[in-house]
Amino acid sequence: KTCTRIMPASVFLWRALLLLAAPRAAARGGYRNRAREELMSVGDNLGCTKCKSAVMRLLVPMRRACAGGNITVVPSTTTSHVPTAYCDVLLPKKRQCLVYSFNVDSNLDFERAMHKRKDPATGVASGCRVVSFDPFCCGAAHPIAPGHSFVPVGLAAYDGMMQAGPEHLNATFPVMTLRTLMSSLSDSKLDVLRLKVRTALEWKGLKNLINIGTLQEIRQLSLSLDFKDEDMWTEYKYIMTGLKSAGFSPFFVERVPTAHYLQMQEGNLSLYSGYEISLGNTYNM
Repeated sequence: KTCTRIMPASVFLWRALLLLAAPRAAARGGYRNRAREELMSVGDNLGCTKCKSAVMRLLVPMRRACAGGNITVVPSTTTSHVPTAYCDVLLPKKRQCLVYSFNVDSNLDFERAMHKRKDPATGVASGCRVVSFDPFCCGAAHPIAPGHSFVPVGLAAYDGMMQAGPEHLNATFPVMTLRTLMSSLSDSKLDVLRLKVRTALEWKGLKNLINIGTLQEIRQLSLSLDFKDEDMWTEYKYIMTGLKSAGFSPFFVERVPTAHYLQMQEGNLSLYSGYEISLGNTYNM
């Protein structure tokens, strides 16, 4: 005989309830997953906010970065740029100062000011020797003036060729490390380093200079910074904190006219997407 098993009503009802509840449970699970994702997203946004706050605080000028406040401001000759500055007391007294400037992009205001510099105490001409570098402007290597030369080379973590980003149509260009450039130009000491740090590639180059310890031998930096990539704020914070750890503090900070407000405000501090800053090495005074 074939036996037919009769399911008790209570069991039948329990299973039916489970089937009815399954979509709701799935929906609740989906809700929990979405809520978890939203919390993680909020956490990421909070992390980004913390990075922006940290960078903003690192952009506050400090008097001790240029002892005595002996700052010379270099005015801009165009409305698209802002003034830059250098610290006189951080320049050598017993030899001619040396300046390297990268990615000049045809604007030589800072370089010409350093080249024509006069001693603020005596008024005597004491201009620096200046070398301007840019692989995408200004033609072949040539002298701009006595004591001021141009070299069409980029700065990198290695010697060789590098591919540019879309802003330069992905062209390849020659690059050298800072040490190689100094060696090839027979320079043992570098007093001022000016960099335009705008693209991810240029931020990577600054990060490399910090990591290998090259900056510790330099007494002041002049940087044109662009914080335009929302995905790079963790990196921006890492690099700006690295500058501080290497001994560099800003003595001059100026917002560029095209910078936009980044919705970050703490008291009288606010954050924008672009700055000209000058920093002194407080470990090497």
